[in-house]
Amino acid sequence: MKSILRVVTAALVGLLYSATALAQTAPTVTNGAMETWVTRTSGEAPQGWLTIDDIIPFTPLAQLASFLIPSGTVTKSTSVHGGSFAAQLQTVAKSTPVGEGLLPGRMILGSRINPNTNNYFGGGIPYTSRPSRMQFWYKLTGANALTDSAAVFIVLSKTQGSDVKDVAFNGYLLTPTPTYQLYDFPITYEESIAPDTLELYFTSGTAEKITAGTTLSVDDITLTGTVTASRNPASEAVLQIYPNPSKGGEFSLASLGNAAIATAPFVVSDITGREVLRQTAVSPAHSHGRLVDLRGQRPGLYTLRLQTPDGPVVRKLVVE
Repeated sequence: MKSILRVVTAALVGLLYSATALAQTAPTVTNGAMETWVTRTSGEAPQGWLTIDDIIPFTPLAQLASFLIPSGTVTKSTSVHGGSFAAQLQTVAKSTPVGEGLLPGRMILGSRINPNTNNYFGGGIPYTSRPSRMQFWYKLTGANALTDSAAVFIVLSKTQGSDVKDVAFNGYLLTPTPTYQLYDFPITYEESIAPDTLELYFTSGTAEKITAGTTLSVDDITLTGTVTASRNPASEAVLQIYPNPSKGGEFSLASLGNAAIATAPFVVSDITGREVLRQTAVSPAHSHGRLVDLRGQRPGLYTLRLQTPDGPVVRKLVVE
């Protein structure tokens, strides 16, 4: 299961690396205002954040590093929402020994690079809060900005022994806007436990075919509020899903001890937060095996959210 999840997220991120920073005990984001920039070997970068230029030397592409660094995918901008600086993430064309290539701008919260065997995007900081919302200001431009699929992802996780459990996983595609707009969304939790790590990731493109010139500017990133546990552990324990992973995209839900769980209304979304399937409640007769049909969807990670009478039940579905 865990190897499948790594493959799925690698398709979006391209590279998996870890980082550590000072512990955070309040819902704040390190250098979220993008005011502090430092000079590293790859050039100027936002303090407390990794860019694609920081990551490339530690990858199998290291032999190409001299052709790729500095890439210019993440730069300091004076076109801001507030303060003096913002981060500009731009998809750029670069020449390599094997031909022309495209690099999206990518910015990952964290400060130290190490090979990562657990988390999704790499980076990350110690973090124990359960914020209720994420907010930031952005603008997104470029002839193909909509189809290039700029995105933001936030992951709150908890390490338990050798396993890393998602406490919250939220991802959203951004729509083009020539001027700064506020993006404000509630953080949806999958577990009632406190996290120990926050991962935050911005990119100018996640599509299979991206376009040079797509530019995402980000400023004033904040996390607000606090969410307390609202899910019912008994409901979680009753729900069974099989097979999971599914090679064909067909899943069965069952809740023999409580028919209202498996038969509740549900929504399935992909890793970017896009809704791919929605169903209303069905009769109790389906509690022994209710079909969730994701045939035709791409292989990857999906989130199932059931709105049961006892509170939400959230599970991950993997299509192989």
